[in-house]
Amino acid sequence: MQPLSTDVLTKAASTFVLGLVVGAVGTAMHRSAQPWGLVLCLLLVACAGFLSRAWGGGVALAGLAGGMFLSVTTLSRSGPGGDVLVPAQQGIGWAWVVGAVVALVAAAVAPRALFRDEPRGERPRPVPSGDVPEPRTEQVAGLVEGAPAAGTVSSRDGEPGREGRGPDGATPDAAR
Repeated sequence: MQPLSTDVLTKAASTFVLGLVVGAVGTAMHRSAQPWGLVLCLLLVACAGFLSRAWGGGVALAGLAGGMFLSVTTLSRSGPGGDVLVPAQQGIGWAWVVGAVVALVAAAVAPRALFRDEPRGERPRPVPSGDVPEPRTEQVAGLVEGAPAAGTVSSRDGEPGREGRGPDGATPDAAR
């Protein structure tokens, strides 16, 4: 978890204001062109959630959620003339409130690797199992008892120094 610093608290306050705006726009517009208004408003909440988590981590996401909660609950009450933006009798109002919570939870439980800034680096390429080359080994005379003469290379592809030698590098006379 991030330590609370002025930078983190500034990001949380900024995303709180963003949450107020996103909640107000979503609450006012979710019934505009059914069902596409609801879909666009939920996409707006999801984008704002992922943006704030990428920008400031969990503290900023909590600021966004707080701003949205305040905005949506305030605008869901009946107004001075009795008008309601989120009527309880209609399913689209419940879809807006529950969908916004689900979008914020999705941003909160997204994998941490999705929000990393540093590059991952190159991945090793897989080698097909049938194309594995045999390892090449070079032996220096005098290091191993019975090693070939200096300058010879031991490999399985018939390079110089292998003439007349068996698979273990010994001459046929040494095998007797």
